[in-house]
Amino acid sequence: MKNICYNKNMKHIAILRQPFFDMVLNGEKTIESRWAMHKIAPYNKVQKDDIILLKETGKDITATARVEKVAYYELTPEKVEEIRINYGKQIGTDKFEDWESTLQKKYCTLIWLKDVKRIEPLQVPRSNGAGWIMLKDTE
Repeated sequence: MKNICYNKNMKHIAILRQPFFDMVLNGEKTIESRWAMHKIAPYNKVQKDDIILLKETGKDITATARVEKVAYYELTPEKVEEIRINYGKQIGTDKFEDWESTLQKKYCTLIWLKDVKRIEPLQVPRSNGAGWIMLKDTE
């Protein structure tokens, strides 16, 4: 028997490091960004109303969020600067990140989060360095 999947939408696990995990929970960070050299998840894999299970690095899943909106970008230095100016504060990187590191990336996914809430801890196997995991509807 399959587990019920919310609204038949995909579920994901997003692994976040501090201080970004706490910033999502307290509402200071409303956009999750993922930057990559290749078209890897969540690029073109996450969509509106998907469920994201939030996991702090090295800990259990302790929160969930729903995707309000998503945008995908093929990057140029100008596009990185546009993202930084338009969304840096909502991404939470205006205080903590060196935007120079994003200039080497080729793809970006911006995920607007809503309905963020704490849940009872769920244990999951180690991600072996993956920052984003897509779940099948049987998981």
